Amino acid sequence: MKRHGIIGGAVLAGLLAPAAVSGAQASDWIDGFREDVQRCWNPAEGGAVVTVAFKMDRDGTVIDESLRSIPREMSDTDSFMVAPRAILRCGRDGYDLPADQYEAWREIEMTFDPGVEGEQ
Repeated sequence: MKRHGIIGGAVLAGLLAPAAVSGAQASDWIDGFREDVQRCWNPAEGGAVVTVAFKMDRDGTVIDESLRSIPREMSDTDSFMVAPRAILRCGRDGYDLPADQYEAWREIEMTFDPGVEGEQ
């Protein structure tokens, strides 16, 4: 079964792990976070690539009013509307993120690309 993807390398473009966190440790929770959001994302046919920026609380919940489109011109598109919905729906109870690395994930940029496909 094919699925559309949240871009791997650029998914959490705004997410920079602190120097004290090794690559493998950061990679594990970044990949898990991306997969969590991707499960709730249902892109529109022929949708555009969108980047969503948002802030998170220490408990792993998204600060709703912080969700925004980069660039802002995309904020009224169908492609943008489904991306924050996926972030909020899957994060309703908070994401399982490492509390000791809060500074690395408190502000996120996540790129959604309906043209990227991969095996599920």
